Amino acid sequence: MTAATGVGVRETCQDLAVALAETFPVISGVTGKPITHLIDHIHRDVPDFIWALNEKVAVESAVGASFAGARSCVIMKHNGLGFALDTLANAGVHTIGAALVIVVGDDPDAANSTCVLDSRELAAAARVPVLEPTCAGDCAATVRMAVTLSEGSRTPVLVRVTPRLHTSCGDDVPPARLGGTSRQAPQHRTHDRGAVAHRLTKLGRVQWQRLVTLPTFTRASTKLATETRCACDGSIAVVAVGAVADCLPDSVRCAMTLRACWPIPEAVVDFALAHGRALVVEESSPQVERFLAERTQGKAEIIGRCSSHLPPEGSISPESLVRALTSPQPGTWQTAQPKTSAPADPGTYAALFDAVARLRRVGAFVATDVGSSVRLCYPPYEGAEVALCLGSAVAVAAGAARTGLRAVGVIGDYAVLHSGLQSVLELVNGGLPVLTVVLANARQAQTGGQPVPRADLPALLTACGVKHIDNWDLNELDVRATFERLCALLRGPLPAVAIVHADQ
Repeated sequence: MTAATGVGVRETCQDLAVALAETFPVISGVTGKPITHLIDHIHRDVPDFIWALNEKVAVESAVGASFAGARSCVIMKHNGLGFALDTLANAGVHTIGAALVIVVGDDPDAANSTCVLDSRELAAAARVPVLEPTCAGDCAATVRMAVTLSEGSRTPVLVRVTPRLHTSCGDDVPPARLGGTSRQAPQHRTHDRGAVAHRLTKLGRVQWQRLVTLPTFTRASTKLATETRCACDGSIAVVAVGAVADCLPDSVRCAMTLRACWPIPEAVVDFALAHGRALVVEESSPQVERFLAERTQGKAEIIGRCSSHLPPEGSISPESLVRALTSPQPGTWQTAQPKTSAPADPGTYAALFDAVARLRRVGAFVATDVGSSVRLCYPPYEGAEVALCLGSAVAVAAGAARTGLRAVGVIGDYAVLHSGLQSVLELVNGGLPVLTVVLANARQAQTGGQPVPRADLPALLTACGVKHIDNWDLNELDVRATFERLCALLRGPLPAVAIVHADQ
């Protein structure tokens, strides 16, 4: 039994998947850990699940479905939310029709991500509400709350999840659980063209959001703050946000758990003031802690990440939580987590990666993506300067080329389609000396082999203006032949593209 909720049933991402499948007639997603397992469940349960090309396209399409009266859900990881932020912010001020819920997977430890980015901060920037299930019996309830909040406020709503949702999951996807449940949801309110978006200026929409939308969902979110245990014996009170409430030990006497992550309910301020001292437990950034410190104005002692009673970043471990509860002194967090030195497994790309590493050693600038090509950065190759984010390799290489270097961008076929194609247009228009190497295996290898949208890459690249395209069969070349072929391309007219076909 968790001390935070008093509920003995611990839900997993499968429970969330069922709740989403039963609620939304339109579901799309962009895979990526830590939400890959959730999408695997959704794809199993929902035959018409939409594999979206990228997050921006997915949210824009969901807005269209919402306008037409269909409840829509988009699933993505936190990195992708930044890509979709412009669309999300505009949907929030435009107003929508039927519910639009975006499930975002955050990665507090950056265990499978390029960075730690708290999606609550992006939601606050876009001014859209955020809910987070506590993992203890309320996945379906949180989805219902999100739908009610979205349709009541005419705004998108985020549902934030973390890897804690997967801790009870096995590696395999279990049998479908929908059974005979119908997914034929009734039609809901369509978007009214005479509503906010079409009778106010752009600035007027923002003003309407401040005057009407924000107060509407702020009032609703206040009802979602649940004080679950309060035995005032002089011990410290705990405010736990979302799934991290599952870490609270039974010794905690006073605790409030929050499903409403942004806006932060005013009830939390009253709870902290009533107890005088409160430990805020949240992942990833200390948003609630900062909010409480500002609102209580020194009338209550607020501790947590900002005060160094909890580690400044990363997941909250039970050990660090017990220490914060029992020790009045802040901790010392002065070490950085080292990366393992284990050699990367290149799969079938060993010869290619070895050849590209040789190019770097003779002076070429090499950028990779964060898909399969990221292995090129690590031992035994150490063959690249940078691996920035999905779809970035071509643009990073183009930037280096502008300084006069001959540059190589190594990128996967999915990354090209996701967001790399615009970079190809830029380097062609600039006539930049970049060789783009595309790893074409027709799947998203780093996240479990999900399909890549069907596309004629040579035709797309030709349409972008690339005049020199070399198609390879990776299995036909050894390291020496691959290196010589790359050198020949770099000596020839640039920009050029080598499409390396590999069966994995």
